[in-house]
Amino acid sequence: MEDELFRPTIQDRSPVAKPPWRPDSILYPAFFGGPVAAAVLGLINGGRLGLPRTQLAAIAGAAVAAFAARLVVTASLDGGSGARLAGSLTGILVWLVIMAFQRRPFRAFSFGGGEPSRLVGPGFAAALGCGVLEAIIIYAVVL
Repeated sequence: MEDELFRPTIQDRSPVAKPPWRPDSILYPAFFGGPVAAAVLGLINGGRLGLPRTQLAAIAGAAVAAFAARLVVTASLDGGSGARLAGSLTGILVWLVIMAFQRRPFRAFSFGGGEPSRLVGPGFAAALGCGVLEAIIIYAVVL
């Protein structure tokens, strides 16, 4: 019991192949690209941070639930302007789940001297690609 008092909270980790992105930065692609974009980036980043499978599954589950909610809201609004807002809000909800799991591992990475990768290119790609994918699915299923 006493040994745990003297154990450092931030321990040395093996070097990662690709440094993770800042989980805070996933907010922008989540807002503009929706829940699928947030999930894709969150799962990739979770792999880079070495999250357990249960946490990665929770992120994926949150994305599926958020996308289903987006479909329901879009169907009830008949594709009006609120449908885009629903996409942004559901993307932010997935981002909140990502932050719940990735905040601590990322802090440990950064306090250990790690330098995060830039999310600009992958963020634009996820927001555009996943946003178009979501629009196609919504159009095919709802409208």
